[in-house]
Amino acid sequence: MPIVIQSGSRQYLVEPGQKIIVNKIDAPVEEVVDLDFIYAYGDHKAKKKVQAKVIKHQLGEKIRVVKYKSKSNYKRSYGPRQEETILEILK
Repeated sequence: MPIVIQSGSRQYLVEPGQKIIVNKIDAPVEEVVDLDFIYAYGDHKAKKKVQAKVIKHQLGEKIRVVKYKSKSNYKRSYGPRQEETILEILK
């Protein structure tokens, strides 16, 4: 049954054993972290704790940002990459 958790300011619908990508968490690889529990469905209603294991840290896809002003020959382009963490939901 799915569980709703919160990491940072975002909420995720997860199940045990699932891998998710969240914004970077300051925890070393292979460490178990506790996530904020919000809501559970069905059999998991009695549980109030969600644990996840940090699989790896990575950089996300490059996001292209383009500025352009017509008739003034102004063009700028840059692309930041978001730092992400891959988590595996344990219980």
